[in-house]
Amino acid sequence: MHRRLTCLASPRRVALAAAIVALVGCGGEASKYSGTWTRDLYGEGEVKMNLASNGNVELMMPSPRWPDSVDMKGRAAFLGDTLLFKSDTAGSKCQSADARYLVSRTQDELHIAGVGMDTCGGRRAALVGTWKKS
Repeated sequence: MHRRLTCLASPRRVALAAAIVALVGCGGEASKYSGTWTRDLYGEGEVKMNLASNGNVELMMPSPRWPDSVDMKGRAAFLGDTLLFKSDTAGSKCQSADARYLVSRTQDELHIAGVGMDTCGGRRAALVGTWKKS
């Protein structure tokens, strides 16, 4: 009886291995922007943002105009240098259309610029600008 061992992996196994490496080996595109960030909101106080490596975004608006809690939560997708909030009125009534932002990062700064409209105006007011790593 002769057994033949093959060193070549099937295309299916190669695809599965690549998918596992992509999921386990890196935190996705959001990971390079993740962290806790702050910025001044037009002299009204400091906005805080927690940006997780999975794309979860929490924005805390400054007091006393806004309550002392997480004011906006959402899930964003990162496509290269574009931050995308998909339309999701179940998550937030104002989120009736996709919203896009351009993002760039230096060592301790995050720059966010709006692209087109965001039906959640408060989110746009909070996001657009230069953020400092905190």
